[in-house]
Amino acid sequence: MLLLVLAALLLAAAAHAGESKLTVALGKDEYITSGPRTNIGKYPLNANIFESLTTFDPHFRLLPCLAESWSYQGNKTWRFNFRKGVRFHDGSLLNAAAVRRSFEKQAESGTMLFQYEKISEVAEFVLDITTPEENLLLPYILSHPYLGIVKADNATIGTGPFKFVRHEKDQLLEVGRNEDYWGEKAKSAGIIFRFLPDNSARMMAFQAGEADVLADLPWEVLPDVQANGSVVLHKSPVGSYVGLMLSLHGPLADKDIRRAISASIDRKAISKALWHDLGETRQTMLAPSFLGADAELIADVAYDPLKVKELLQGKKVQLSLVSGFPNANAHGMLPELLQAQLQAAGIEVAIQKINDAGLYHSLMKEGKGDLWLERGNLNSADLTFLPHLLFHQEGFYPKQLRTAAGNAAFAGFIAKARQAQSDDELRKNTALALREIINQDMLFIPIAELPFLLAAQKNVQTPELHPTLLAVRWAAFSKQTDK
Repeated sequence: MLLLVLAALLLAAAAHAGESKLTVALGKDEYITSGPRTNIGKYPLNANIFESLTTFDPHFRLLPCLAESWSYQGNKTWRFNFRKGVRFHDGSLLNAAAVRRSFEKQAESGTMLFQYEKISEVAEFVLDITTPEENLLLPYILSHPYLGIVKADNATIGTGPFKFVRHEKDQLLEVGRNEDYWGEKAKSAGIIFRFLPDNSARMMAFQAGEADVLADLPWEVLPDVQANGSVVLHKSPVGSYVGLMLSLHGPLADKDIRRAISASIDRKAISKALWHDLGETRQTMLAPSFLGADAELIADVAYDPLKVKELLQGKKVQLSLVSGFPNANAHGMLPELLQAQLQAAGIEVAIQKINDAGLYHSLMKEGKGDLWLERGNLNSADLTFLPHLLFHQEGFYPKQLRTAAGNAAFAGFIAKARQAQSDDELRKNTALALREIINQDMLFIPIAELPFLLAAQKNVQTPELHPTLLAVRWAAFSKQTDK
């Protein structure tokens, strides 16, 4: 027996001998570091410290996580059965009471992504969640990483494959492997995420070998990375969207002007110039693969200069374009390309670039802008998440930032989607809701859908990439080193 134990220890030591920490170069540090909305390690960079009740794969299929099963009980109530033996990083047990406290604390901060009437502990590892209205998509909604379960009295303690080590504002976040993790343990001893908002500095650090992975890859350097035989470029399926949110004030109160703006944009030319034809240019904010055949319900708006003249009827239009989410750096030269295309159509555009998401949203709330350039992702298995967040009267943006909200038909389709009893119903009603805000009311102009790109040194083992940075499984990355 003693020999077997010694052999096991030697094998474990040998397995770890070639391990070391990874260094990942990213853009700006966007974490909120104090107050009730503290989200270090959770959003917008998910460092795998926290886990949600459910999760989803790169194709947005729902999977179990902390909850190993769930069932609808009727009466607007869902029941979740948790894995037994899961522990927080401080050694305390994850149970129904801990999950309830985590949700209640998040609700107090005003950052919950769903509404509940009550959360009830049925047994030590069984929890009921009752919503105000029937919501058959709750397990899908709960897959969002922002709903990761947190130890209620410590915002840096979760149950994930990595533990929080340190955070130096605007410099780095370091995590270490959780050796007591309930699932497959992280393949690296830890990760140091370095924040380098300047594109040139980030590229130089990667090229000099100071970073193993370049996660915020500037699109303009893509040809250089592709030509560099010493690194490997990894590409996810298409998943993120780039588009314009429109105000309904001033000139944009006129729907014909909103239509003219859409018809003025040559999406294919932009995709070729900026994204090297890796972007898809269908007229939706969800990748067609998410919606299946129902994506065809959303009509594509063609680039049509003659139609623009007909719609404008000689009107002089002056607009302001605010480039800022997640930050202006993420958009590169896109604002200038849009400005040139709109000006060629007779629409004057002044550009304002914002590299602070908080300031961007403050300007939006104050109504200081006409066009709002954003790049975002579907960050959960819930197909209705983005349209609900951005355009529903009860969504975060229209309710708190006074952005344009969808019409009654839009709200009706969202409600039907959330009460869907099949994936087919979910996709169809989500597509119909998107048609209302894109084709009918013109509240959003899609420009492209993009993959997530990542460059890595050749000695880095990289898993299948998720389309969204927020859902990347960093625990599956590893670096081979000399033993």
